Amino acid sequence: MSDVQLDLNEIKQGAPFAALSYVFCLWILAFTLKKDNQYAYFHAKQGIVIFVGNLACFALGFVPVLGVLFGMIQVLLMCVSIYGVFLALTGKMKSLPIIGDIAQKLVV
Repeated sequence: MSDVQLDLNEIKQGAPFAALSYVFCLWILAFTLKKDNQYAYFHAKQGIVIFVGNLACFALGFVPVLGVLFGMIQVLLMCVSIYGVFLALTGKMKSLPIIGDIAQKLVV
C-alpha cells in the first residue's frame, strides 16, 4: 500500500486517529469519525488485527504450558503497536510485517 499517494492534508487530519488505532480498541474512532480518510482507515485496519491478536493471546494465555508463549507474543504485539504509532505520527503508510497482510484482506 506504499504506492498510494495521499494528500498531505488528508495525512495531517488522519494522523491522530491513525496513531490511536494502535491503542487497545480505539481503532473504532477511526472507523466512525474518519471513515472517509484513507490514511486513518489503513492504520485502523492494522490496529484491529493487533487488537484481535492480543485478545486471542490473552485468552490462550491461560493454557498451562502455552501461556508463556502467548505472553511473549503479546509483548511482541505491544512492540509492533508502538512502531505502528510511530509510523502513523510520521505520515507513513507502511504495512507492518504479517499484520499488514492480514489487514489488507479485511473487509470493513
